[in-house]
Order: sequence, then structure tokens, then C-alpha cells
Amino acid sequence: MLDGGRIQIRDRHEQRRDAKGYWRETLVGCCLRMTGEEHAEDPCPTIPQTFVDPRRMRDLSREIKGFSTTEEPAEDSPDTSPEEREGCPRSLVRSVVATRQGPCELGRRLVAEAHRRGFHAARRKAFVADGSATNWGVHRKHFSHYTPILDFTHAICDVYAAARAGRSGTAGWHDYRHWAQWLWAGDTEKLIAAVAMRAEQLGPPPDGDPTSPAAIVARTVVYLRNQKSRMDYPRYRKLGLPITSSHIESTIKQINRRLKGTEKFWDQGAEPLLQLAADHLGETNDYQKFWSRRRQRLRPCRTYSSAA
Repeated sequence: MLDGGRIQIRDRHEQRRDAKGYWRETLVGCCLRMTGEEHAEDPCPTIPQTFVDPRRMRDLSREIKGFSTTEEPAEDSPDTSPEEREGCPRSLVRSVVATRQGPCELGRRLVAEAHRRGFHAARRKAFVADGSATNWGVHRKHFSHYTPILDFTHAICDVYAAARAGRSGTAGWHDYRHWAQWLWAGDTEKLIAAVAMRAEQLGPPPDGDPTSPAAIVARTVVYLRNQKSRMDYPRYRKLGLPITSSHIESTIKQINRRLKGTEKFWDQGAEPLLQLAADHLGETNDYQKFWSRRRQRLRPCRTYSSAA
């Protein structure tokens, strides 16, 4: 699994900032050994209640996609705790890599880490990420023999935004319930046809307004068509593979606690600290090994004190 984060970088020799301010991207990857049973049939054919709860989907869509709606559907469901779906794989050991040096460097480090962990010998291997072209470029170059899986949470949030954009709570929620189940069940052709029909009803998106309902629905159609081959969720569940990138999302949040903040600016120290934070979060003792070898690797140097 891999995804991107943000930290503030301010070059000491550069006085001006660009349109993005000082925020720059960090790239983080996880190598996880997981356990999950294989099944002859889909162990969970019906979408979990978490993804058809109005309040939870409203909050989830706002957090992940920045899309929000204030109007609640009439058929509001009670606020319940997220249930654990049957057949959900569990994480056993996690190792983490992180860098600011771009996707090529992250891919190189992920390959090295996967080889060190012996992932090449695993019978079932999965590469889970959101729809970013950068992520799938790393997959094509280094992990093409892994099963590609689009993160279900990102996909469902796009479907939610397309169903609710520019519509009343009841009408939009009614379509979303059907679309969400089709996505969960792997009926991608039916889902894409329904969203494309909605896009035709709204017409072409206006220029210069990416938040208009027509623009939101049009982007969702393109997104679903591009990711169609990575959304066979019933097959992934039967194989006991993960279908969400929640592990990498939580890992990035943990790294952000140390490096991200409106008051924090970094320069050359960002890269080594990213690596230390990644090793600290890993469960393969890399952090302890680094410090145990630290003294042997330091070059001795003579220290001088000023004369009185």
C-alpha cells in the first residue's frame, strides 16, 4: 500500500513561495504481511451498514474527498458503530518506508523492502492504492505481478458525491444505495452506465467550476472507467485480500503527527526524519537496529574548545 502526505518545506536560500505555499508532497509505503481465509463464495455479498449510514458517509466523504452536503435523507438510519465484516484480513507485521524524493525512489525502496521481507514467495499478493496515476505507475513498473486493488473507500466516496451532487437528500440517497451495492458486488458495468446517464442529464460541466454537480458527476464517470479493472471486489474478498488502504492512511496520519503542522517548516532534515519516523512505526525492529549500529558508524572527530 502507498499514498502521499504533506509537509511544509522552506529552502533557506529561497525567499519566495509559489502558489502552493510551502506545502510539498511526501510519499509513504507499507509492506504488510496479512492473514485472510480463502472462500468458495463471497463471504460478505451485502455492503456493510457503515457504507449506507447517512451520517457516516457524509463525514467520510467530507474527510476524503472534500465533498459535503447539509441535507440529510428522510430515511436516516441510527448511528451505529462500524461492524467488522466477515472474512476481513488481519495485519500481522507492518514495515514502513517514506521519502520526499519522488515515486521512483519510493518504488525502489518498496521493492527492496518487499524482497527483504520475502514477499516474492507469497502465493497471494495485493497492491492496494487510491486512484492516483502515480501509485499505479509504481505498480506497473515494480509490482505488476501483484493483484491491483482500488481502495474501496475512495471509490465509494466518489460514488457518494456523484449521487448526492445537486440533488435533494431523498432522491440522491436512493440512487446512492443502489450504486453502493453495485460497487460492492462488482457490477461495474451497471454502475458506470447509471452514473453516465446521470452525467447526460446534467449536461456538459461549465468551464471554471470544478465544484458544480455536472463536473463532479463527469469526473466520477472518468474515474470509474479508468479504475474498472481494479474493482472486482467479490473476487478479492473470496481470495481473502484487503480491499481498503486504511493501513496506509493511518500510517500517514501517524507520520504527520511528527512532521506536519502549520508551525513546522523543514529543509534538509525532512528526508532523514521521514525515514526515522517510518522505521519507528515499522514492526520489524529497524528503528532499534539503526540506533544499535549508530555508534559504530559514526566517524570519530577531534573536538576543540576555545581558549580562555
